[in-house]
Amino acid sequence: MSLTKRIPEVLGLVAALVLAGGCETLNVKNPNAPDSARLLTDPATVQSIAIGAMRTWFSTTQGPTDGADPYPGPTLTVMARSHVAAWNNYNIRFYTGCTDGTQAGASLPWTGGGAASQTYTAATLGTCGGTSYGAPYARIEWQNNPASAQRTQIEFLWYGYYSALSAANDVVKAIRTNSNFIITDKATTKMVETMGVLVQALCLSQISLMYDKGFIVDENSDLTSLSFSTRAQMRDAAVAKFDDVINNLTATTFTVAGDFFGKPGQGYDNVAIAQIASTMAARTLAYFPRTAAENADKSVAGGQVDWAKVVSYAKNGISSPTAGTPFDWLFHQDGCINWCDFLKVWTNDMTTMRIHSRVAHLMDAATQPDPWNLAANSSPHSPDARLGDGTMRADRGGDAYAAAMEVNPDRTGNGGTDYVWSFHQENQNKSRGLWHQSAIGQVRYDSLTSCGDNPQGQSTGIGDTPVVLAAESDLIWAEGLLRQPSPNAAAAATLINKTHVDRGGLTASTGTLADLQYEQDVELPGSNAFAPFINQRRIDNLEPLTPHEMPVPAKELGVLQQPLYTWGGKGNPVSSSPTAPAPGVAAALVLNAQQRWAELEHQMLMGVRSGGGFRR
Repeated sequence: MSLTKRIPEVLGLVAALVLAGGCETLNVKNPNAPDSARLLTDPATVQSIAIGAMRTWFSTTQGPTDGADPYPGPTLTVMARSHVAAWNNYNIRFYTGCTDGTQAGASLPWTGGGAASQTYTAATLGTCGGTSYGAPYARIEWQNNPASAQRTQIEFLWYGYYSALSAANDVVKAIRTNSNFIITDKATTKMVETMGVLVQALCLSQISLMYDKGFIVDENSDLTSLSFSTRAQMRDAAVAKFDDVINNLTATTFTVAGDFFGKPGQGYDNVAIAQIASTMAARTLAYFPRTAAENADKSVAGGQVDWAKVVSYAKNGISSPTAGTPFDWLFHQDGCINWCDFLKVWTNDMTTMRIHSRVAHLMDAATQPDPWNLAANSSPHSPDARLGDGTMRADRGGDAYAAAMEVNPDRTGNGGTDYVWSFHQENQNKSRGLWHQSAIGQVRYDSLTSCGDNPQGQSTGIGDTPVVLAAESDLIWAEGLLRQPSPNAAAAATLINKTHVDRGGLTASTGTLADLQYEQDVELPGSNAFAPFINQRRIDNLEPLTPHEMPVPAKELGVLQQPLYTWGGKGNPVSSSPTAPAPGVAAALVLNAQQRWAELEHQMLMGVRSGGGFRR
């Protein structure tokens, strides 16, 4: 894999705001680019911009085609103790310290979400598990300083989502301000408009889930009066956009052009788009909490979730049996030329990342100790079919492939469907900490891992990749049923057992939060980076001191003449209040837009790059 670092090829909120209102608004002239107002009168161009907006959202969520280091996906999944790695790529090692009981701000015993398998005591030396491999170091705050090389993980999502939002705003504005605007026919026009609004909703949603505040920008925004909105306001704006898709736009019959999703094997029509929007609305509400207190129903003091409303969306989502066959929301990876799920490229490469010992221990406590202990680790005999006896199943490629993956070929018929055990139990740099070791690797998505990162010699890397599983929608639905004011455990059990029994082969759940959280931990890793991280933060089970959200990037704060701030570490809160006032207007941004636009455009055109390497 080429891990040459570069500044993200997105223009940030500054450019997003400029584009959202049209370049002429601020009288910004760019002699190297065609006039945007003219381009937005061309139907084919508008459709292309809509496709580009969705691709930018996907690349921001799942990773850029070159695996550029600013992408935070692998970092978040290690911070969640879902996967594990000790590389310096993506600043993983920097942001993934451990707790040994002596660090300031950490206390032991720490029981996290309450499950015995997630308990770290003084006897185990916390999550570090001892100090024989490298000195322990604590979790640290997001480095929100323009002089810090570690600031890039904060910037990537902000600039990526606002860049996608900018393009989507242009599409929606072009169609809605001209009643005679037609792209091929009325159905196609409505399809493109719908996809534009869907991208608006997706971007606002992700900002609300990952940042403490942001700007609500759409096709109607007045750039001269913009101000920060709280994360709760951002959430509500996103849900309103999803509602527009569900209740209004998908009433028209249409089929979405495959180009919007990289031409996946499964096509989407207006009904499926409404289902996707319903799942993502449920997800926006359910994933909003930063703490266990916020994760309570809104009827409880401090609770931030209307769990009954989550159920109302989820039951109409992609896992709904009433709307047809449940489906995963798929995009098509084309070998990382234009579409690339770089999260899976890393997390399903056993020479790069492993599944964390926390999750491995859940599947087989007898053979997979947590925290890590080499002497106590052995090949598994898990009752969960997703791990089984840890061997490589025959349908994965046979003996040679198993050898390349550092695992034993399946001789027993009990090989895992999703995870395997490596006889090379410690593949990480040992000087970087015992807690970065694991013998269990994920192989569920291994056919998508060869986009330039190909230690197994695979010839794959092209295929349909899920971003949101039907199972994730089911688990959100089940959680709503369990956490709503009148819980329905029996109905929740039916949803949980779709993976607990049907995929895992485990004893049927009766509908408990423990079984729900087990499925979140075992079924969802690798599909997207946000589910593992967010599901851990909202039960207070992230490593102590871990930031629970991101601050507005320092670049933007500087333009807005606002003081720098951050979250996490021993000197800061881990997150904001959900409804705290979000000070600051964008007037300074507008006044400085020309200068800022020129600076960012210059960086993009020059393709500024910094030192590379393979794995560091």
